[in-house]
Amino acid sequence: MENIDTLYLSIARNIINNTSSSWDSAEINAEVFDGTVKLKGGYHCNNIFTTFKFRHFDRKIISDFESIHLITTENLDNNWNRAKFTLEPSGDFNMEFEWDQELADEIERLNNE
Repeated sequence: MENIDTLYLSIARNIINNTSSSWDSAEINAEVFDGTVKLKGGYHCNNIFTTFKFRHFDRKIISDFESIHLITTENLDNNWNRAKFTLEPSGDFNMEFEWDQELADEIERLNNE
């Protein structure tokens, strides 16, 4: 398994390869549940938000988020089901993790139907 820094770099490269030549910031919001990853996001340029077309992304981005989830949730006290990766053109990035109980409850409800 790749280390966390390599995974972050892979996500950043995927973002850079899918933005225009000029952009102010970019973000990917991920939901991870039951081995499934759902992605949304886009980039800001001159106060205009452009949504990513994830069909143009390298499919590795899914396994990158799956691997990050596995690495960061080895300790059950660090569980999360939502993450936000924000990238600046300078290369600075931020990764935020959160547990969304409503999302977990909805997934459980759908699984029990």
